[in-house]
Amino acid sequence: MEILASGGFDSINAENGFVGIQLAKEKSPDLIICDIKMPDFDGYGVLEELRQNPSTAMIPFIFLTAKADRAEIRQGMNLGADDYLTKPFRRMDLLETIAARLKRHSAQSQIQRRVLELQALNAQKDDLVSTITHDMRAPLTTIKVALQLMEAVPDNRRQYTEIALSACDQCDALIQNLLDLYQLESGESLAPPEPIDLQEQLAKIIASFEVRTRDCQQTFRTDLPDRLPTILYDTVSLQRIFIELLNNACKYTPSSGEIRFKVREFTTKDRQPMLRFLVANQAEIPKTDLPRIFDKFYRGVGRDRWQQGGTGLGLALVKKLIEQLQGTIYVKSKDGWTTFIVELPY
Repeated sequence: MEILASGGFDSINAENGFVGIQLAKEKSPDLIICDIKMPDFDGYGVLEELRQNPSTAMIPFIFLTAKADRAEIRQGMNLGADDYLTKPFRRMDLLETIAARLKRHSAQSQIQRRVLELQALNAQKDDLVSTITHDMRAPLTTIKVALQLMEAVPDNRRQYTEIALSACDQCDALIQNLLDLYQLESGESLAPPEPIDLQEQLAKIIASFEVRTRDCQQTFRTDLPDRLPTILYDTVSLQRIFIELLNNACKYTPSSGEIRFKVREFTTKDRQPMLRFLVANQAEIPKTDLPRIFDKFYRGVGRDRWQQGGTGLGLALVKKLIEQLQGTIYVKSKDGWTTFIVELPY
């Protein structure tokens, strides 16, 4: 224990094998040094028990013992010991052995993490291909059926044409969102920044949604300051953020439901001027969906994105756009309301 302290290590002492196993499970140490000859429960039993437990199986394990017989060493290594140091030993022997084992374990852990990352990426790729295939097939099937019905029932040609064109728009939206996400994830902007009259820009967006909510028999309430600043932003990104959020609010709010849009200015503790935008609507997102609401292609429980006219990429795209503008977005959903809060510096 004194040698370990002199080498800069924090250590925990166990007076016997049983205590050692319990401490290993509770504390998850970076490395274990263990004697072999102990009363009641010897070092081999300790090693075997630790290697069978998933929480302790990968902890580097060094035997430190007076038993220097080759058969003893082989037995220890066969059970999974990482190293074997015999008494008597010098201080540097112990510290160098520990350093070597920790270095090797760190390298192995990095390799293991990389393998897991690659496996996760591969699974994401497979999921992406599967999802895109499914989401392209749905509107394409609609187009095919509409064309067949045009031929079978010529009198309804106009109706089926509109259905086919709507499905084409869905395909186009999916492809465009995929291209935009790829561009953003590559670190590129969708458009260069320019001075934006925020008051004027929001007025245009609000006007279009006032018409839509009226048609859907929804109540649309806005709360904006009398004056808003001119900001230097990417106009395309800013428009898409609020159009997407308000579009979702309209889609998931029932008739006679309410949608609110609020804007406020504030200053952070380090005197950074900020804008806070709130988009709230009378519909609640299940708690199980909230942690993944910004994931690409995530399907909420019981939701059919094509039935609602979405691509499953809208909120993922919104989050990327906001991050590129150095802002943040988060969501709260309770008491029958869902609120998206966007905060942007200017």
